[in-house]
Amino acid sequence: MSWQVQEDLVFDLGLHKGYDAEFYLKKGFRVVGLEAAPDLADLCRTRLAAWGNRLTVVNKALFDRPGETVSFFTVPNKDDWGSLNRNIAEKGTEQSVEITVETVDLTWLFDTFGVPRYIKCDIEGGDLIFREQLLCETRRPRFVSVEMNDGEEAEVLRACGYEVGQIVNQWMHHFRRPPNPPREGTFVPVQFTGEMSGLFGLELDPAKWVPLEKLGEVYHKWKSLRDFDQELAPGWVDLHAARRDDLGQ
Repeated sequence: MSWQVQEDLVFDLGLHKGYDAEFYLKKGFRVVGLEAAPDLADLCRTRLAAWGNRLTVVNKALFDRPGETVSFFTVPNKDDWGSLNRNIAEKGTEQSVEITVETVDLTWLFDTFGVPRYIKCDIEGGDLIFREQLLCETRRPRFVSVEMNDGEEAEVLRACGYEVGQIVNQWMHHFRRPPNPPREGTFVPVQFTGEMSGLFGLELDPAKWVPLEKLGEVYHKWKSLRDFDQELAPGWVDLHAARRDDLGQ
């Protein structure tokens, strides 16, 4: 193939305040962080300035087409709810502020920075855009994670060539610790919070990788229980996907 995975590179799509990016940087990775909200992008540039050119902050929005200017809706009281979709940003409870942002797509990111080892995608309403663009690409990272919203994520990632996955409840991060010795980069003694995406790649529980085709049903069972009583199934969940070869299986 004419391209290679950049093993020391991570894409953080949905940079927010940069807590995930900081974790990846401490582990020894270079990070490209995508953040549409200008104030959050500036915050990350300032807060993580000591990392120099190991961190690149792209203040743009993932969209169907690169190089356009589109409306983006920020939510002052919930700075992690910003979205290209007003309804998704407001969630029926908040008032958004409309701004304009420039756009990129996944192909532009790959062309500009290379193909990373891992992509974390946590973009309010943008996960669908991401997975559709990944499906159209021929270049793909070894590991990818997306927030689950409709249960179709597993089948789309399977169509992208990934074979196994695991569903990770983000609410449980407080109880997780990184493995030591590390299985990705350098060991970092971190206390994960609800504003972080947690472990990734080889550092996820090796026993929990299962065929992707099983995970759509698992998600719907979890969602049904959550709809019945959120105390029985708290939080929100991410789907991590990989190929068996990259896990050494």
